[in-house]
Amino acid sequence: MARVLPFSALLPLLEPQLTADEEEVPLNAPPRSAYIRPLLDRMDPTAELGRLRAAGAVLRDTRPALYLVEVYSPVGRLGGPPVRFLLCALAPEAAEPLEHDPYRPRSAQVEPTLTLAADDHGVLRGLLAEAAERSSAVWQGTFEGAPVSLRRIEPSPLARRLQAALDEAPLRPLAELDEQRPSLAAVVPLSDPGLHLEPVHRAISGLETFDEETFLTLVTAYARVHDLEEPLTTVKGRAVAHERLATLVRGQHAVLLVLPGGRGKILRFRQGLDLAHLKGAPRSPTLRSLDLALLNALVLRTVLGIKDPEAPAHPNVFAVGHVEELVRGVESGVYQAGFALNPPPLWEVRAVMEAAQTLPSKTLRVEPAPPTGLLFLDPEA
Repeated sequence: MARVLPFSALLPLLEPQLTADEEEVPLNAPPRSAYIRPLLDRMDPTAELGRLRAAGAVLRDTRPALYLVEVYSPVGRLGGPPVRFLLCALAPEAAEPLEHDPYRPRSAQVEPTLTLAADDHGVLRGLLAEAAERSSAVWQGTFEGAPVSLRRIEPSPLARRLQAALDEAPLRPLAELDEQRPSLAAVVPLSDPGLHLEPVHRAISGLETFDEETFLTLVTAYARVHDLEEPLTTVKGRAVAHERLATLVRGQHAVLLVLPGGRGKILRFRQGLDLAHLKGAPRSPTLRSLDLALLNALVLRTVLGIKDPEAPAHPNVFAVGHVEELVRGVESGVYQAGFALNPPPLWEVRAVMEAAQTLPSKTLRVEPAPPTGLLFLDPEA
């Protein structure tokens, strides 16, 4: 049975310009637009979608097809080529999630499950570019100031080539799939040059034993500490810290320690550390090379003595999406300290996929991503 399937789509009537939802959405959830909020707020969004279908409030594409979404960066078309996502139905047994505690959508028929596809030789990227030229436009508009287009890929030899390429490619979704029926998925090749994997940072709070001076003394057993002169509370300071963090990791690993008063320090992990004997270190050598795995094992578990820092809803460890948010949280006293990470390299994610391993909870997010609500998977088809 094919993993990637054409599907019967339900198409809402969209305005040319979609507005962003002001409410926060969980990490790894696709970006939502304001018009989709009433549907997702229902007790059972899938059942509500069925009622909209019966009432004729959405257009039904009776012939199953694949769809293509093109999303540009916020700076518009001059920012480079669009990132192309294949909207399809993903069979329940298609693939294991990439993270061990993936986001769970309210409805697998409403919210597209962002899915990474290994595409080492660019075959899928080439097929999606060909589909963009041959497919017909369904909707064009903007979302958060960036151009977005939705195109329909007719049942054709090209559609079958896309399915054949994806049947052989490792697929790893960033959200849970529906266990009973196909899920709506947005598949993107790792080879897409416009795709950015963004890190999910960590913050600590409520640790009664945390003392900055003691921590910095103990952590030197595992990392060299580099001071930053520019305060992290300024745009320039964060830019300098980002550059410093990125350049220090050649052949090594490092994290940015965020402290009150806008102070920042780079923790550069020592080379040659024997992680295999540490109880909290991953058993897989592939996972032991991840910055987040080193942070969890060496800093959070070993130095700070936090038990199971990877556990969901941990009382002392919090996932934070942006460095700015991390700095604000530390400055306001919400967090005692924060740890900012480099984006995971594409090759590292590809190695995890090849080794059939699973990333720690909330390791990464993808930008840009298609907004929820361009279309839905017909739950009654």
